[in-house]
Amino acid sequence: MIELDPARITEFGRLLCASPRRRIDQKTLWSAFAAAFPGRPQGLEERRWLASAIEALSRQGLVRLPAPSGKRWDKTFGAPLPLSIDLAGSPTLVPARGWRGYPWHASLSWIAELRHLRTDQEKLLLKVHEGLVNGWFQEQAPLKYRSLQLTGSEKRLAALLRTPLFGKGRLSLSLLGSYPELLPLAWASVGNAPRAIIFENAGPFFVARAVLDKMKTPPYGVVAYGGGKGILASLPHIATIGRSIDEIHYVGDLDKHGLEIAVAAKRIASVAGLPEVTAAPAVHRRMLEAAARLGMPNGWPSSRATVAAASGAVSFLPEDVRNEVSVMIRGGRRIPEEVLGPTELASLWA
Repeated sequence: MIELDPARITEFGRLLCASPRRRIDQKTLWSAFAAAFPGRPQGLEERRWLASAIEALSRQGLVRLPAPSGKRWDKTFGAPLPLSIDLAGSPTLVPARGWRGYPWHASLSWIAELRHLRTDQEKLLLKVHEGLVNGWFQEQAPLKYRSLQLTGSEKRLAALLRTPLFGKGRLSLSLLGSYPELLPLAWASVGNAPRAIIFENAGPFFVARAVLDKMKTPPYGVVAYGGGKGILASLPHIATIGRSIDEIHYVGDLDKHGLEIAVAAKRIASVAGLPEVTAAPAVHRRMLEAAARLGMPNGWPSSRATVAAASGAVSFLPEDVRNEVSVMIRGGRRIPEEVLGPTELASLWA
């Protein structure tokens, strides 16, 4: 979506809330949008701006969009727009003097510059002011705890993170002494090396832990269990486990689904400021060899329909196995991570 001026979005929402009707038709949408965004572009780009502005108000909980598969959509010109939207509530805009004259904490001085403020937003900001004055945020606390403390709902603050109240120079999790919700990462210490290996599935995790525990100088200090797509939520937790990690290696099933998880984990690590997630050296080659020894050199039939290999996902693998894996996936076959037994991993890491 296009990033628009938060102040213009707020004005757009104010104009819509002034409508006497709960259901806003497209004509009223265009009229309010034109008034709130006098410097808007024309043509297709204008439609995209309007779509982004409506989406922003939906994220704020101000309006409700029609069902994506319903008939209340105009899908012409490549930029879908709702034929109508519904106001989600009747938020009252606080008079400007109400917050501009309030003696806000220095970290909240930007509030006085806001053109409009809803009563529910003012209540939140007053609680934040109280917390800053009384030192509530000196100790880090989970996001849901802060949400209960500031809004009375454990989920409300997470929704507000996507509104104009949060952003550069405004509210932030750091200011509120909070950290985002993270799933814990299941891991075990197996040595002192500043290197971690993560397995998609539980069986190979236990095998690897047992093998590494028996080694005098294991190549890894940490072995972890990703839990399929769960790794995308738990990976940032690795920064909190108190271990020095310079490298993160990942092993998953050799199929479209497993490789897509690996690529996504690599992206998550980059965003979180972690070491790059890369394919575990030589492990995937060992998976191909193990499958051949089990009489399945081309892999096992896949229950997932894969007409073509996801070339972008296959690029996660070392170059020496990419072509073989790509051909295998295109043929509707796969190799599960469970082909890695104690013998395979012990001989590899020896």
